[in-house]
Amino acid sequence: MIQLAEGRRPRQSHLIRECVIAYAIDFSAQRKPLVPDPDQDALHTLRCDILPLRTKGLKKVRLIKNVRMETRIELYRETGMGSGQVAIDELPGFMTATDDLLLHDIPMLKSVGEMESFDPYSLRRGLRAAGIEVEDLEAFSLSPAKKRELQPHMQNLTQPLLQHVFGASNVELADPALLRERLLNVDSAAVLLRIKGLATALNTTRDGLPDLLEDYGDTFLSLGFYKQHLAEIGSRITLLQIWIEEAYQVPHIRKDPMLGPALHKTERVLGALLQSLERRFNNFETKTRIRWERVSVGTFNQVRALIMDHQASLAAVLCGLTVKVFEWESRFPGGGGSFERRADFVLSDLQAGLDRLTGIERDAATFE
Repeated sequence: MIQLAEGRRPRQSHLIRECVIAYAIDFSAQRKPLVPDPDQDALHTLRCDILPLRTKGLKKVRLIKNVRMETRIELYRETGMGSGQVAIDELPGFMTATDDLLLHDIPMLKSVGEMESFDPYSLRRGLRAAGIEVEDLEAFSLSPAKKRELQPHMQNLTQPLLQHVFGASNVELADPALLRERLLNVDSAAVLLRIKGLATALNTTRDGLPDLLEDYGDTFLSLGFYKQHLAEIGSRITLLQIWIEEAYQVPHIRKDPMLGPALHKTERVLGALLQSLERRFNNFETKTRIRWERVSVGTFNQVRALIMDHQASLAAVLCGLTVKVFEWESRFPGGGGSFERRADFVLSDLQAGLDRLTGIERDAATFE
């Protein structure tokens, strides 16, 4: 069923459903692609045109995680119109049920939809595990604009490394690929000697070192990417907690046997998840520092494995919190709304999936 903002739903007539989805896809097809760069760097949205789908109409829409953390196909999102959403399994009821749709596209969409997050790192890992081959790998990496934003984070890696290899720390490299290029274009005998020593320490060759460090740079960049997402939603989660607490303090809501406990638990869980994520990133500050002048392959692999072990859980929890904040801000702009509407939102949407996020965070890799 198409889900509309504010709970409005169309009649169940098959003809009406086909007309609605045909209009929505046609409406979407006439517009520019759905927010190219923000979708590429997002946790909770994915443009379907970057997937190897065969049904032309599906190229005009996107997958999203909704406030309940369910994967849906979003046909459109317009100010004042809300968001039109369809479950993947419901597509045959809205579109011509071709073999391409039934045997190829729906299984692929369901496989992708099972991923906890749609960020580039989660997608690359998930698509590889699902055996889905894609042609344009650039679509599954951070956008150039995002890489530039994360340049200060990358400097924590590149400055000590470049200082060790080149004796220079004032070089700004936003993209891990640039680090590879810098290492390949060396003509100084002293620098070549240090590169050879570093390659030996990391159990690789002089020719293999640039690729190894580019790959590590991308892994290290993921840490900055997730940390930036936490910085963007952290203060908003705190505001959301205050917003919930205001409703909880209303006597008849606090004393209600269903509403009171739900609001109290939701506010506490949001705070606990935020604090746990912040602790994780504080640990990363000390655990991911590498002394390049005395690095060993064991230390290098340990730091890289530590980041990769945390990628999936960081993405999942941050994605879940992001969709909660996004929907709250969409439905209650400016943090308004009656206390009764707030309680209803918590009960019907906000608390959904929080126990799963708590479990993911609890089971995340440790720093020991």
